[in-house]
Amino acid sequence: MRDLGLHRFEQRKSTIATVLDHIGEVEIVDAGRLTRDRALRFEVRSPGHGLKTLATFIYAEWYHRVARGWRLTRYHYDYIDRRARGRLAYHWHAVGRRRDVYHAHCEERLGTARFEHYRAYELDLLEAHADFVTLFASDQLVECSGLRPLSTAMKT
Repeated sequence: MRDLGLHRFEQRKSTIATVLDHIGEVEIVDAGRLTRDRALRFEVRSPGHGLKTLATFIYAEWYHRVARGWRLTRYHYDYIDRRARGRLAYHWHAVGRRRDVYHAHCEERLGTARFEHYRAYELDLLEAHADFVTLFASDQLVECSGLRPLSTAMKT
């Protein structure tokens, strides 16, 4: 992702909030606007609005201030299926001694991950959300068998 100027950052935040609002109750936290580092977090409880939560979508992004505005430095995008107790997540952050590793987490049942990290590639928040909503809307269970674990060298 390119650096985001102040206006583009606010546009992105507004667009994401609008998209997420279609599936449930959205809570937004935007911390650090006036500092060098900024955290943006969206949590969606679906369906929300006083009804039993069937799924939780959590999207967190961290930014660093640069001359042109804000540069994305890491993210956590998580889907938790409350019905079947599964989790699928796409993350970008340090793993062990390695910096900036795109990876996934997958648990067909919470607490039963076969591997700590799976291979993944860079995703935008809205791309991850599309994957998660497809699972949720189709009542599919979180399925980990198609994912490949990161090599053990990545875990050190």
